[in-house]
Parts: sequence; structure tokens; C-alpha cells
Amino acid sequence: MNKGIEELETLMAQNLKAIVSLQNEVERKNLEKHDQLKDISLGIIDAIDSFERADEAIKEKVLDKNDDLIKTINRYSIISKKLLNLLQKFGITRIAFPDNRLIVGLCEVIDTVADKDRKNDEIVSIIRNGYIRGNELIRAAQIVVVKN
Repeated sequence: MNKGIEELETLMAQNLKAIVSLQNEVERKNLEKHDQLKDISLGIIDAIDSFERADEAIKEKVLDKNDDLIKTINRYSIISKKLLNLLQKFGITRIAFPDNRLIVGLCEVIDTVADKDRKNDEIVSIIRNGYIRGNELIRAAQIVVVKN
């Protein structure tokens, strides 16, 4: 009878080891999936940045907007919106600044300006948009803020 109990205990120990091993494998796969999503998202965000820079460059360089130029600008905007929608499908959104103020941990201050008419840490301009997924920072926003 003791031999049967020992065999049962051995079998239970083997099964527990197998369960722990499977749990570790699932966790590893989940982390791998998370890292892949982040890498792909950063690539998409880089493409969005490129479209936005091209859009700004076209608007700055050409003062007389003909129909072809307007169509080109609209195409860039449509592609950029589609890419943003793709990110949103996976819960990734642009960082919003509802109070137009620095949010510590989500921003990288790349420059400051003095302006007595504005409050400290008020955003003067966003150089590069930032993105988050839930509470996870995907990419920090690069901003210019007021420092008096």
C-alpha cells in the first residue's frame, strides 16, 4: 500500500512540475507577444510621424494649393488616420494633454522657453507625439514647455 501511495505522490509531483512548466511557457509566450506588439506599434508610429512631417512640409512649401496638391495632402491624412485606427484597435492611443501641461513620466522635455504670460510646465509645442497602451508608455512625447 505504501508503494501505491509513493507512486501516486511521484505522479502528482510530475504533474505539478508539468503544470508549472506549462504556466512558464504561457507567460513567456505572452511576454513575447507583448514585445512583438510594441515593436510593430513603434514601426507604425514611425510611419505616422513620416506622414505628418511630409504633410507639414507640403503645407509650408506650397502657398497656392491646386487640386492635385489638396488630393495628395488628403491621401496622406487618410493613410495616417488608418494607421492610427490600427493602433487603437490594439489599445494604443496618442497621449492627450487636456490641461496643456507636462505630464511627468509620459513626456521628454527637449526645450524650455520663458513666457511671463504662461504658467510653468505649460506646453508650448509638441515636437513628437507620445503613445500609451493602458498604463504602459509605448513612446514618450517630446515637448517644449514654459520655464520662468
